[in-house]
Amino acid sequence: MRDVRRISSGRRAATLLVALAALAGYGAFEASSALSYQPFAASAAASTHKPSSKPKTRTTLHKIRVSAPGSYAIIVSLAPLKATETADVYVGGQSARGASVGSAGLKLEFMQTVKRPTFSVRVVSHGAAVPFTVADALQPLPSAPPPTVSSTGSTSPTGPATGQYNTPVWSDEFTGAAGAPPNPANWAADSGGGCGPGTLSTNTPNIANAQLNGQGQLAITAFGPTAAPPYSTAQLDTDGLFSFTYGRIEARIDVAAGQGICSAFWMYADDGEQVGWPNGGEIDIMEAIGDIPTQTNGFLHGPTGSTDPNSNFQQWNSEVTGVTPLAGGFHTYGLIWRPNSLTWTLDGVPFATATPANLANGSTWVFNSHPFHILLDEAIGGWPGNPSAATVFPASMVVDWVRVYQ
Repeated sequence: MRDVRRISSGRRAATLLVALAALAGYGAFEASSALSYQPFAASAAASTHKPSSKPKTRTTLHKIRVSAPGSYAIIVSLAPLKATETADVYVGGQSARGASVGSAGLKLEFMQTVKRPTFSVRVVSHGAAVPFTVADALQPLPSAPPPTVSSTGSTSPTGPATGQYNTPVWSDEFTGAAGAPPNPANWAADSGGGCGPGTLSTNTPNIANAQLNGQGQLAITAFGPTAAPPYSTAQLDTDGLFSFTYGRIEARIDVAAGQGICSAFWMYADDGEQVGWPNGGEIDIMEAIGDIPTQTNGFLHGPTGSTDPNSNFQQWNSEVTGVTPLAGGFHTYGLIWRPNSLTWTLDGVPFATATPANLANGSTWVFNSHPFHILLDEAIGGWPGNPSAATVFPASMVVDWVRVYQ
């Protein structure tokens, strides 16, 4: 949740939930075209032949077939329920036990190495049966060579209205010597920014807050609380350097962990300054709160018809939870942008889609036919609360690469 009132180019805020997407066969992280669901057993309930005080349980098992062995990101989407139930979810050798499923449903990401053509996904509920769906994507090795970016002849290319968006049009692989600044042809330091009311950090252009680490990565680092200024950090954007309309954007990021830290990868309308925030629109591809190291959030901000500034003009949100922490390891956060459709992905797997039909009541869709640029930042305070004595500084969000396809 960003404090757009403090931003130099007007930006950010937060929350509302919706929609799942079932996409396959796109891009650098191709979803398995051979993915199939084979109901194996369902509704195994406790015996009703004699009274029992034990709660009933119901088990649903799906056999999932994949096209090839490999490392898979698997997202299990548990359907919304009228009454909150608990469920245990098992994927291969991993499990999430005691998961709470209510009116918002729940999305869980598992990372699995699949050696056989099939693997099992099992959900055991402790009340009503919990319907679920499964999506997966075969991941490349981290050492996969970067794409060759062809010249577009424009700093603001427009992609087709439909398509798989597999042609690279822009990327930054963050190659360079340790201690070097990010490429000034791609990124500029933004002095504004924050993570909602109560943000403590100040964005600076200092190299210490945003520099290459010599391993092909960018580190955005927050210092505090004894730094000068207290809680210094950085926000980088491509405004005036690169923007685009429609396509697929992905970044491979290791988010920072710790109370009071907010890592973010997002997009803002090029005309946002002219029309005023949030009228141009804001797309939060990834926003991760440091004391919830397993969860990533996606948000939309735009006109809502509300006059209450505390609403943050939030139109939509969704989230997905990793069974193992997302912080402490690299994950790929992405967005597929088409007219009247925005689909969020985690590790190549679509987990939510926003359309004009599922925005909050009174909202106006402002995400068609005008370019957006890219932002990366790490904020302290605000929505995630203040740091605690246990929060470790310096704290870094590390970005392996950012890539755009059309």
